Amino acid sequence: MQNFPSVFESIKDIGPKHVQGLLSLARDFKRYSRDWEGLPIPFIKRPIIATSFLENSTRTKHSFAISIHKMGATYIDFNAETSSLKKGETLEETFMTLNCQGVDLCIIRTAVSNELTQFKSNPPIKIINGGDGTHQHPTQALLDLLTIQEMGMEFEGKTMAIIGDNVHSRVGHSLIDLLPMVGMKIILCGPKHYLPSDIQHPNVTLTSNVDEAIANSDIVYLLRIQKERHGKDDSATYETYPQNFGVDLERLKRIGKKVPVLHPGPANVGVEISADLIKSPYYFGYEQVKNSIYMRMAIMQAVLQNKDRRIGQRFEERTLQSI
Repeated sequence: MQNFPSVFESIKDIGPKHVQGLLSLARDFKRYSRDWEGLPIPFIKRPIIATSFLENSTRTKHSFAISIHKMGATYIDFNAETSSLKKGETLEETFMTLNCQGVDLCIIRTAVSNELTQFKSNPPIKIINGGDGTHQHPTQALLDLLTIQEMGMEFEGKTMAIIGDNVHSRVGHSLIDLLPMVGMKIILCGPKHYLPSDIQHPNVTLTSNVDEAIANSDIVYLLRIQKERHGKDDSATYETYPQNFGVDLERLKRIGKKVPVLHPGPANVGVEISADLIKSPYYFGYEQVKNSIYMRMAIMQAVLQNKDRRIGQRFEERTLQSI
């Protein structure tokens, strides 16, 4: 994939052609994975890929691990707790060491926003951001877009209501950058102090009226309250949030809106989303989890193949030629 970044930190690192290429490649991976009946798809050149999660993760870490297996690559689970990072080694030195040991790509999650920016000008290794602080989670936003496409929904002119902690959510920030790129509009909804004050985009509007946001949307995207990132106690908001901003089947029925509901997980059941909604046909959270495998395969291939055409699947040549 032409000119794909060696350090994929943010949605802002890519353009519309990259997005369309990734969607196409992810669908190819999904189809070919079924054809291969779970066997790894053979690489022309077998890479070594490491994951390093400095924050806890279930979905993202395991999704990447399974994706790496499906691609037939060698997987290394880099445990930061038992590494020299605990002895004061810098992240740059760690990346340089992994590179010298033959690691081709590292997927990293960190609690520090923008920590990967420093490596863009002179990458010590190829890097994918698995989520950094409150900054970005680009692979999640891209798999969400794949999920919307798999629903059979066109992007152009559609509106997504993103309801929740829009200030502290790295997923929300990536969606804000990605969705207008494909012609979608966004309604950010939540308590006023959970809405960003610096958004200036014609495709993005803000409201604290959750019923209005849902009524004017084609897709609802729910975000959990990021308690671990709040600098002060916000117990008053926590207590009233389910009633004021939580979404359940009763609220959708009252508004008279049947819309697909997405959630990046982990969900706080009974807070931003109800158990009955999760069990309903409107909930697509598990489809997001399924699609995460194939989109992350596509992203890894795009990063790996930058400046090295030996890496990749033979079936992707037609995708490459169209980008």
